[in-house]
Amino acid sequence: MLWSYFAAILTCPGHVPDDFRPDVDPEENPEAMSDKSDPRRPRFCRKCQKWKPERTHHCSICGRCVLKMDHHCVWVMNCVGERNYKFFFLFLWHTFLLSLLSVLALLPYFSEFFKGERNADKGSNPAQLAVSFMAFVVDLAFCLSLFGFIVMHLKLIAANCTTIEMFEKERIKPWPYDKGVKKNFEEVFGTSKLLWFVPVQRDQACTNEERLRLRM
Repeated sequence: MLWSYFAAILTCPGHVPDDFRPDVDPEENPEAMSDKSDPRRPRFCRKCQKWKPERTHHCSICGRCVLKMDHHCVWVMNCVGERNYKFFFLFLWHTFLLSLLSVLALLPYFSEFFKGERNADKGSNPAQLAVSFMAFVVDLAFCLSLFGFIVMHLKLIAANCTTIEMFEKERIKPWPYDKGVKKNFEEVFGTSKLLWFVPVQRDQACTNEERLRLRM
């Protein structure tokens, strides 16, 4: 869990090169920017004062544009984007597993709490049982919230969509970035399935999609 956590913090989410220019020059072809429903249209960031690739959004907290930005996470003190999304998801996954283990470890104390007088003769400490009961309830609530968060992100990964794009995707049919579930997962976790749950970089520093967006 700590490995994934620090990888999500220390890994750059992906920023736009200073020399990036869209393939279509909007000054020569202004119609390229007229279709606001097309997420692939050229866009200019007024805050950064430079062009940004498709699926790139400006983070007001970081003060720069982030490639395939999902959101700015206060828990990892970093933006979640193209290059650290895998680490963020694995951090959620490992935290969920640890929370689930803690819930299972506290389950016997939760059960004893409701036995009441039957445990009084065995010398059970009521205060200790009460603390264990509260710890179980809080841990269970945390575990369930993490589970819901993981399910949401699994759906986003399967559709090749980000949290920011989630509502935009409902208006654009078909979603132009959906390559099928298998390739969508490989874009985030890499092609080697043995390394999917290991917090290491994917097969390449840049995915093919990122190379296309950055015109590399």
